[in-house]
Amino acid sequence: MKTIIYSVLTVLFLFSAFAKAQTLGELKSKVFDSGQKPKKKASKEVYIANFNALVEIYREDVDYKAKREFRGKGRGEATAKAALGLTGVDTDLMQAKVDKLYDDLITDLKSKGYTLLNVDEAKETKFYKKAVPLKGPIMRESATPGFLEIIPSSFDGLASKKEAEGKDSKKRGFLSGFKAVGSALSGGNNALSKEMDDAIILDITLVMSWSETGGGWLDGLAGATAKIKTNLALGTKSVTAPVEKGLRMKGQESVYDLETAFNLSQGSGLKKTVWKGYLKKPLQISGVLENVKVESFNRGKASQTYDVGNMWTVTEWTSTVSKDAKMVEVDSNKFADALYLSGKAFIDDQLNYMNDKYKM
Repeated sequence: MKTIIYSVLTVLFLFSAFAKAQTLGELKSKVFDSGQKPKKKASKEVYIANFNALVEIYREDVDYKAKREFRGKGRGEATAKAALGLTGVDTDLMQAKVDKLYDDLITDLKSKGYTLLNVDEAKETKFYKKAVPLKGPIMRESATPGFLEIIPSSFDGLASKKEAEGKDSKKRGFLSGFKAVGSALSGGNNALSKEMDDAIILDITLVMSWSETGGGWLDGLAGATAKIKTNLALGTKSVTAPVEKGLRMKGQESVYDLETAFNLSQGSGLKKTVWKGYLKKPLQISGVLENVKVESFNRGKASQTYDVGNMWTVTEWTSTVSKDAKMVEVDSNKFADALYLSGKAFIDDQLNYMNDKYKM
């Protein structure tokens, strides 16, 4: 594991003219690699297999507590629900900022002497035999609940049908680990690199989120508690969302694992180069989203016992549901700039590492 600490002061200075109220926290990234350095005469051809941004705009939290009974007394089951969303997000501005991040990446790569390969060369590989076209601009609801997925206007690539249709979520489940293993065994992007004459394959995802859900275990002793509060940042994020379809238990939520990552693959076999750059901790973004917390508490309705005749009693257990929703207005320009500034800081950090390895 290699640790990188990169100062974002230069980035902040360059863009302070249009982001005066915004600041980025300290950027601490890590690179997990195979330990294999690029060969001295490694190809400097680059194919960008993926570039997308995931931006959170809505979040729900749900907490369920079953009936509590002791000697015929207690409380009925209770469910607490909370929802928090953003208004004022300008999708055109968000698309423009993702376009700029992608265009900046291409410009930077070319200025350092890399050669960009286009999708026509990738189409000829067996790796993409069953793939379908994936072209920008794309602005759509992500398969991960509460997020927008944005793909640059000038992006022209290939993907599975599920990915192209926006149905490929990062939902955690029993088979998710096996999917990762299957990808590794098949060679992943290194297999694509081999077919493209050992070109460098880049796969980049940016995740900007703001929700923090749930509370401490003490909160749930007296009843059901749902909480959401804001904390805008770029980084790795696990989010929960209520299960709405299929067989499910009361109050059941699914977990989705999202990661800001800069993946590089080149070559194959024992001498393959592969690494993943990611953020050691979320890159905090202040001055954009006000601190807001929405909370819903439901203790559950107390049981009621009635006498029926002289020998029988009936206890009534009533389920209750509470819900509290709130929308937060954001400055569309600041919110879009936040994605660009944080994304630019991370990508530049990773390009510095890449250029150092390739001695560009």
